[in-house]
Amino acid sequence: MLRLNHVDDTHCQGIVFEVTDIDALARTIAFVLVQEYELARQLVTGDSPPTGAITLENGDIEDIIQRRLHPTVDYHRDGFLFQLMMWLAAHLDLEDGDIVALPHSQGSAKGQDSIIVHRSERAVVALTICEDKATENPRDTVREEVWPEIEDYEKGERHDELRSNIIATLGTSGIPMTEAVDLIRGISWAGKRRYRVRVTVEPNRRTPKLFNGFDEIVSGGSEMRRGETVPLPSLRTWMTTLAGKIESELRRFGPGS
Repeated sequence: MLRLNHVDDTHCQGIVFEVTDIDALARTIAFVLVQEYELARQLVTGDSPPTGAITLENGDIEDIIQRRLHPTVDYHRDGFLFQLMMWLAAHLDLEDGDIVALPHSQGSAKGQDSIIVHRSERAVVALTICEDKATENPRDTVREEVWPEIEDYEKGERHDELRSNIIATLGTSGIPMTEAVDLIRGISWAGKRRYRVRVTVEPNRRTPKLFNGFDEIVSGGSEMRRGETVPLPSLRTWMTTLAGKIESELRRFGPGS
């Protein structure tokens, strides 16, 4: 459903995610929306998913559909669905010890769009902060919205927010709260913050300067900076099609379906 390709970029590690099967993607996002996160992860990575039917009350399904797929503003829906796409994509090239934070339950949630905790057996070795933007103007969005956010982090702001998210993410992997606190107690942030900027682009449209300035804001090796793009034709129309397919998949969870 998603395929990862590496590309040359002088400013960061360049990644392109291609949607290879929109129907499979819709099915997998539907599982995310009903909090079947492990099943969704197994579907996107190709691991053998568990068997067994998932059944929800019709009222629960309709509530998810109305709030997540039919908001009053389309671009709120598109941004939310893109975040879920990127949460799935993050599982395609994780290293041993990496943990991806669970996706936001609300599309308008403040804070990091997602985080990835990189850890060894007894230490948090790095943290990736993700910025996800579903946009028709990727360069303007990166320059005017993403770079200022990253500059704030690089100034040392919002460390309390990051610590809270790390503890919560470690907890999802089964690490006890006291141990999670110990892992980040006294953490030195120098060289620990990595960034993934993930944006939509129009297919076949060259964007050679899309991540221009990334290496000026974030110093260090290329592993500190990752620029990811997802080519999507006619963004709003494509997202409307995806939302319709997700809605159909959600209805399959109803009683008697």
